[in-house]
Amino acid sequence: MDQVSAEDNLSPLQEQLIIPLFVLDSLLMPGDSMMMRVFEPRYKQMLDDIVMETLPYGHVVENSSAPQIKGWAIPFDVGTLVEVDDLQENGSNLLYSATGRNRFRIISIIKPELENSDFESIFPSVYDLEKKYSENAPNGKLYLRAIIEIMPELKGVVNDNKWNNLISLWETYIMQIAEITGVNENNSRLATELRETFKQQNEENAWRLASMVIDTIEDQVTCLKSENIKEVVDIIESSIQQKMNMIKFFRESNE
Repeated sequence: MDQVSAEDNLSPLQEQLIIPLFVLDSLLMPGDSMMMRVFEPRYKQMLDDIVMETLPYGHVVENSSAPQIKGWAIPFDVGTLVEVDDLQENGSNLLYSATGRNRFRIISIIKPELENSDFESIFPSVYDLEKKYSENAPNGKLYLRAIIEIMPELKGVVNDNKWNNLISLWETYIMQIAEITGVNENNSRLATELRETFKQQNEENAWRLASMVIDTIEDQVTCLKSENIKEVVDIIESSIQQKMNMIKFFRESNE
């Protein structure tokens, strides 16, 4: 990813978009959703722009090994477009529901105008911060933006045996967790619901299962970069196996 300034001649290609980026510590998979709370001025400005221009933003995860830009964390080069719903104020915070949509790949990062500052618990207003750069950089923003391209849908299919084995593996893991925690009176109902929910082998269910299972940044990023649905299923399967190995280790260490 190269880095550009807001005052450069930004000319995305026809199939490219310029979007805001929300840099977080975990990814949002396509189809997944979460409640968000915003209090930092840069992201309040971002939400104002999103509402006014009816734009999505990009949910991305911090790449701690990459050099920062003006003290701000740089993301990995993939992310998920987010649709904002039910935006409301709660005191000095903004609350909303974020729903993941298409995957995207970052072409260029558009740098924010101000250095990252530690405001501790008292944040200045968006207006006060905008005054510091608006005269010299009228097109600038407090937040990171990017020129991006939408990634295509996953290719290929997963045969029924492989998919059913994956769901069985996930079911086994859930049952083991229920047994360890003592919450096992509804195991048969849970198994039935699980199989019904993920009965269809398709991209939507692959992403739904990925959002439930994959919890390391490395695997999340690899998953989002996948071109084929089989790659996503393999990562899910590996993640479940790792979790089951941890359970096995826990049990053996407590015998």
